[in-house]
Amino acid sequence: MLNNDEKIISSFTGKLEEILTLELNAGNRIRETYKGDWPYAGCIMLFLEKPFLTPIQRSIEGVVFRNVNDPHYWKAEYYDKTMNQFLCCGFGGVPDFSNM
Repeated sequence: MLNNDEKIISSFTGKLEEILTLELNAGNRIRETYKGDWPYAGCIMLFLEKPFLTPIQRSIEGVVFRNVNDPHYWKAEYYDKTMNQFLCCGFGGVPDFSNM
């Protein structure tokens, strides 16, 4: 764990909190938390260690799912536009550059 701020974790709400709970129950872990002004002012972000382990939910009102797939950042993310919250997942280990 790099930086896990319990205040940030407890402020995570709504549909992304539900997805986070499912992910933690499936065996994923929070790797890091962030609160700041990137990419949007006042946003909070939670980063999971592994790729999402539960089925991707693409039709949640107000929530955008995106495959980022950038080893410099993260694999995928949910963004709740109303709550200004991100739930991001990592690659779960060393990135595989063999297919690039």
